[in-house]
Amino acid sequence: MKKFDHWQIAYREDKKGKFKLIQNPEWAWAADPFLVEYENQIYLFAELFLFKSERNGVIGYCKYENGEFGSWIVSMDRHWHLSYPNVWVSNGRLYMCPESYQVEEVAIYELIAFPDKWRKVHILLQNGKYVDSTFLKYKDKDYLFTYHLTKSGIIGELLLYEIFKDGTLSQETCISDDIGNSRPGGNVILHEGKIIRVSQDSRDGYGHGLVFSEIQSISPAYKEKEFLKIQPDDISGNWTQKFSGIHTFNNLKNIEVIDLKFTTYSWKERIAQKRVRKVFTNKY
Repeated sequence: MKKFDHWQIAYREDKKGKFKLIQNPEWAWAADPFLVEYENQIYLFAELFLFKSERNGVIGYCKYENGEFGSWIVSMDRHWHLSYPNVWVSNGRLYMCPESYQVEEVAIYELIAFPDKWRKVHILLQNGKYVDSTFLKYKDKDYLFTYHLTKSGIIGELLLYEIFKDGTLSQETCISDDIGNSRPGGNVILHEGKIIRVSQDSRDGYGHGLVFSEIQSISPAYKEKEFLKIQPDDISGNWTQKFSGIHTFNNLKNIEVIDLKFTTYSWKERIAQKRVRKVFTNKY
């Protein structure tokens, strides 16, 4: 039986405490966690990968209540893969910029009716395989980090744009093509006057670890300095199983969330994979 990589999200409320796993739904595994406070409630949004079906990723959420996260509910479902649900609130409205490289665009959606009515309101980039787009607001300017895939699901280049007031973008700046620290791994952190960019370390495989770098200059020349690396063995939690990867970190107030990779056998996923291959082989 074939092995597959699955992911699961964990959280903690105390920086010195242990992480606790959030149970995956029976029909999917969860990754790419993003926290948001909307209408006085805290929600966790994530990719839910439907490993038993011909679909792939959808966006789901669970609600934080009484120190725990509840059951997963699907919030956005499209005819293409969705992941990395970057969510934020502006003027009381909830927005999302999910990864949707299969349709070659970076788009912003506005929530029209909770929990699953979204409207596309702006397209930032098109005609390229862009993933894990992340925003930064600094000194009254808005910036976009995005990872442009050039050869595979791992190899690519980190691009930086300034977002102008009319929603258009500046010319791109290529920051790095190092698979060890280029691809974004969560929101940019503003902490004690420092700007910290979170990225993925994929030198030893996709999503192997996290890298934290302090941004020292954005313009006219971008500069950052790496100061911390985290791998699964560095994470203490309420589990005994072995994890082999970690590729997203986010926080809100006193809550921190991460995702952890593990390997498992799944005959249902193997059947679905064969079914998908047959569908596409016979498509025309």
